[in-house]
Amino acid sequence: MSSLTKFRITGFLVILACVAVLCTFAFAEDAADDSGPKEVLTTLEQRMLKKISIDFRNTPIEDVIRIMAEQADVDIVKSPKVTGNVTATLTNVPLAEALDNILAAHGYGYVAGKNMIRIAPVEEITEKAERLDSKIYHITYADAAGVEKALKKFISSRGSLSSSPGTSHIIVTDTETNIKAIDTFIAEIDRITPQVLIETRIYDITSRDKLDLGVEWDVGRRTTYDADTGEPISGKIDPFITGVFDAGTNKTEATTNGFIRFGLLNKNIDLDVQLRAEQENIDAKLLANPRILVLDNETATFDIVTEQPYVERTIQNGITTETVKFKDIGTKLQVTPHVTRDGMLRLHIVPEFGIQVARVITETINVPVVDTRRVNTIALVRDGQTVVLGGLRKKDVSKQINKVPLLGDIPVLGAAFRFEGEDTAVTEIVVFITPQIIQQAVLSDGEQRAYEMTEFGIPEVGMTKAEEKASEE
Repeated sequence: MSSLTKFRITGFLVILACVAVLCTFAFAEDAADDSGPKEVLTTLEQRMLKKISIDFRNTPIEDVIRIMAEQADVDIVKSPKVTGNVTATLTNVPLAEALDNILAAHGYGYVAGKNMIRIAPVEEITEKAERLDSKIYHITYADAAGVEKALKKFISSRGSLSSSPGTSHIIVTDTETNIKAIDTFIAEIDRITPQVLIETRIYDITSRDKLDLGVEWDVGRRTTYDADTGEPISGKIDPFITGVFDAGTNKTEATTNGFIRFGLLNKNIDLDVQLRAEQENIDAKLLANPRILVLDNETATFDIVTEQPYVERTIQNGITTETVKFKDIGTKLQVTPHVTRDGMLRLHIVPEFGIQVARVITETINVPVVDTRRVNTIALVRDGQTVVLGGLRKKDVSKQINKVPLLGDIPVLGAAFRFEGEDTAVTEIVVFITPQIIQQAVLSDGEQRAYEMTEFGIPEVGMTKAEEKASEE
């Protein structure tokens, strides 16, 4: 083989090798391009990438949108709610980025459809963009009617709400965002509600102060005759003389009292003088000790009242009509507890105390006059702490004066022949309220023992004589 032939063959092989290498690179590049799915853009999406340049100074937004649409050759629909002026300078910016920034600066947004763009307020776009979802909630612990009322504030204009009070079910149809918010709301409120044991002690505290002030005289000539019967004691017949002023008031009699006494005694005369006084006496009487278990944020009511009747007469056209009505007299108490953090309790306390002080009597009515005191207060206390409320206070003063006629009226010296007594009574209703948070309502040891000691007999149903006779036949 000639050298020329060998050269030609070698050159041909070199060319084949170069072609093979080029084909290999081309195949690898094609393989790399085919490694993932190619994204095919719609005509509108391609035009959204088209770059535009604008320069506006306080230009109405509708003119800005129109010019941008003409540059990118797209169709844009604007909501009537989109208003205002635009100031912007953009150079070679994609239409999508330009719309995002200009509209966001004014609180608007856009939605790209298949062939056109819609511009509207952001909240309208967000609401329309979300799909609707439905969910059924079974309310276990909370009040279904109250939950339904609260959920009405969550529902959007596109949503709907319905419930079944008999089964405590609520069905909600709304956007996914609202459904998630409702899920969180239901989880927070539909749980075991804390309970509060309200123990109340109502006392009637009476403070009484009595005083008898004056001179109680007992003077007479000594004798052997009995002063009451007049009979001689030792046979002497000497006449006797006695004078007594012992008409002391009864304010401190038959009570624990103190005496100041002095006298003069000789073989003929017996003189005795006495002063009487009493210090303050305080007495507390428990009127009621109710205990009630109430849910958190609910109201516990205590009523210890007497319905005082009275007759109301109405005369019309010569016809008299009498109607019996009633006035509540006594103690009323409302307590609304709210459990806070750290074992604290917020108490809304509304006590009311009333007593009858008089009666108004006329030709047509006889109405009791009731003195009523009412307090409305809020207190923050710890679990188990006691709140004390002072209630209705009433003061009664009774005076009595006994004196010797004529002598008791003498200025200055008349005080020795007068006896004055005064009785002052101050009564007050005092309420002690002790709230206690109850996690699980169970009987205490004392209550359990009391319950076990209680027996409930089953009543026996007897037969009448007619039934007995019928059964015998």
